[in-house]
Amino acid sequence: MPNESSIIVIESNDAGEATKIKHFKHMHNLMLGPFDGGYENNCDGCMLPISDPFYYCSECVFFLHKACAELPKMKNVWHELCREPLALISDKVFECAKCRHICNTFAYECSECESKRCLRCVIALTPGARTSLRHEHPLFFYKDYHGRCDACGNLTLGAFCCKDCNFVLHFGCFSLPITAHHKCDEHLLSLTAHNDNKYLESHYCDICEESRDTNRWFYHCAICDTSVHVNCVLGKYPFLKLGSIFEETDHPHLLTIVKKKYYYLDCNKCGKPCEDLSLECSKLECKYIVHLDCVVHYTLRCFLWWRM
Repeated sequence: MPNESSIIVIESNDAGEATKIKHFKHMHNLMLGPFDGGYENNCDGCMLPISDPFYYCSECVFFLHKACAELPKMKNVWHELCREPLALISDKVFECAKCRHICNTFAYECSECESKRCLRCVIALTPGARTSLRHEHPLFFYKDYHGRCDACGNLTLGAFCCKDCNFVLHFGCFSLPITAHHKCDEHLLSLTAHNDNKYLESHYCDICEESRDTNRWFYHCAICDTSVHVNCVLGKYPFLKLGSIFEETDHPHLLTIVKKKYYYLDCNKCGKPCEDLSLECSKLECKYIVHLDCVVHYTLRCFLWWRM
């Protein structure tokens, strides 16, 4: 299979590193960082926080990790039943066939069954040992493993396991963002495995104020001593890009993914206020808005049923 690149190199530095590229999934040229606007943005390829090295667009808000930008247009994904090379796509809302997250990031899609894998899972399934941020030994993927994940405690079928000890991570926890933003703290929150405050008799989440299991991963700010549940920080849809387009089957216009903070309009499907992630009609005169939950699972469920 020819390894067709996703980028065209326009300019390079003396070391041969591409400093200006054209990516086939973006209309503008991309520049190699650093970017003076800060690092609070996420990569449009995988939706994980931006970190060096990365490319950015000087004309719009678009970022790509260097590793995500250099992925080929077609790729054989290890341990997949699909025999044909998978094609790199973007701007589609889908459920990842591996981690089961709802995403609209870059993905690799099978041309026959139309199943999709997010970049986080594709990179995780690259042949060879994978090293977790929170573990000292290499991790290997075992598709038939059945047990509990050490990060969240949930049962999993298929996981990344350590050959040297009993450490286990399932797909969802393997690709958790190392850092995350939340309005509960002015600083970046860091993914943490163990509590340092041993003197505390009880551990609580500073967002929902409910108890935390000290054996499970959480996000923490060392400056403010803020500790919060992973799900409370990331929310239900951490890998959906605000402002992107969602095409609903029973509405004539394109819908935009928005997060409502005030002026909560009632959902056109359930009648309750749209207080969080919602789908809003791109035509201002239409005034159509629905909860994301009222649409996305129904749409994907119909799509999967039709495909079977």
